[in-house]
Formats: sequence, structure tokens, C-alpha cells
Amino acid sequence: MVSRSLKLGLVAATAAALAACVSVNVPEDAFFWPEAQLAQQKMVLAPNPPPEGAETLSLPYVGGTITATRVRAVAAPRPLILFCGGNLFRRSSAGGSAAAKLAPFGDVLMFDYPGYGETGGEADFAHFAAAGAVMAATARAQADTEGRPLIAWGHSLGGIVCTDAAVKARADYLVLETTTPGARAAIDQQAGLMRPFVRITLAPALTSIDVPAALEGFDGKVVVLEAGRDETLAPALSRTLARELEARGVRVERLVFPEAGHNDVGRQPDFPSRVAAALTP
Repeated sequence: MVSRSLKLGLVAATAAALAACVSVNVPEDAFFWPEAQLAQQKMVLAPNPPPEGAETLSLPYVGGTITATRVRAVAAPRPLILFCGGNLFRRSSAGGSAAAKLAPFGDVLMFDYPGYGETGGEADFAHFAAAGAVMAATARAQADTEGRPLIAWGHSLGGIVCTDAAVKARADYLVLETTTPGARAAIDQQAGLMRPFVRITLAPALTSIDVPAALEGFDGKVVVLEAGRDETLAPALSRTLARELEARGVRVERLVFPEAGHNDVGRQPDFPSRVAAALTP
């Protein structure tokens, strides 16, 4: 979820902390991998587009145009799933795998984030929130028109994006897959045992991210998917997330996949049956 450069910075800070307390400033863009960042790091993502026949949508928002994809898998009244991917997600390079993972549960609506893939705008939380609001309204309208329940499903960084969208869209379910209660929790986890020796200052946009607080009063059900071998966002973050949601009176179910890593919960043999049961009214 957090960038490689931030992780390296925290490692350096941790080493310095052995001698004295040090300060680390975490910028907002530490959580994003837009096209400019990929080019700078000379990263090339393997193609994995949505399946043939998927519908492409162009939706205006404050940053320009959101490019989205609707994959029609099952007839109504099966759910419509608004999917928010992780910080490397693009429809062109992960749309196929996302559609395959989610198709057993319903139709899928996915989109490129601002500054990612074919969506314009800056990769910052203001533009992410604006794009998420448009996608929430679009998903709600499609679900209502077709008589479908609405599921918001966020993986990693997408857990933050889809939380806001789920609230705005009044989703029936919110799935939070291998994500975090907030930015500070994720950064503290990266600092590890040296956290008491590192003074961490978050950018203002990061300090306000609090998933449990945002979901207080949410009428739908939240399903937390925890990966037992997650090396990106530690399993403890999912446990904390579920516990804090319960403390706020949110209806939550936590599913643990002990052998899964950050990105392969959907490849676990018991994934389809357990998630389907959790998403059954």
C-alpha cells in the first residue's frame, strides 16, 4: 500500500534511531503509484485487461474524465460490485484478474484512479475522493435501475477509497480486503519495533483517514478479509480494523485466510464459498 521509497526511508530512519530519535515526514504521495511514478521507477505492468465484451464508461469529474469498466457476469437480482483496487491497480493490468475474482458474486464496476491508466487528474486524496463520489453515484444508480444489491469492495489502498464510496452510495455490503484502519496505522506498522524512536509527521490529508470513524452509523454489513501471510499490510491491521468497527457498533464479519499473502486472498480454495456465505443476507 505504501510506496517503496517510503519503506526505504523508514528503514534508514530506523537505523538512525538506534543512535538517536529522528523525524520522518510522510508526504501524501507516499501512498500512490500514478503513471508518473511508474515511469520514474521504470516499472512496466504486465497486461491483464478486463474480459472481452466488457463495457467502457467515461464519466466526468472535477479532475477530467474517469475511465471505468462494467463487466456483466450474472443477471439481476445478483449484486453489482464497485471495486476499488490497490495502489498499483489499473484496469489494463489487473482488470482481468479482478473480474475473475469477483464474478462469482456479481457484476463488477471498476475504474482507474486519478493519474492512473486512462483517468485524468492528480493522484491525491482530494481527487481520489472526488472520483470515488462519482463512482458511488454511478454504482448506486445502476444498482437501483437494475434491482441489484450494491457491494463496495476495496483492496489495500482501495479500502480507504471504497469506504467513502460505500457511505455515499449507501451500499448493502462493504468488503475490506487486506487493508488498514488508516494511514497512521499503516505507517506505524512499517516502522515496526523502532516506532518509539521515530517521530513521524503525516501530511494533513493523511491524518484525517480513519476508516472505522467514517463507517460509524453505516447501515450495511462490513466483511474484513485478512491474509495470514500479508507482508505489505500486516494481518494485525485487519484485526484492529475489525475490532474498532465492532466497538463503533458496525455489523462486521472477519474472514481469515491463513495461507494468503497481500494479493492472493482470491486464490485461496475456500475463498468463493466463505465470501459468498458472508455476503448472503
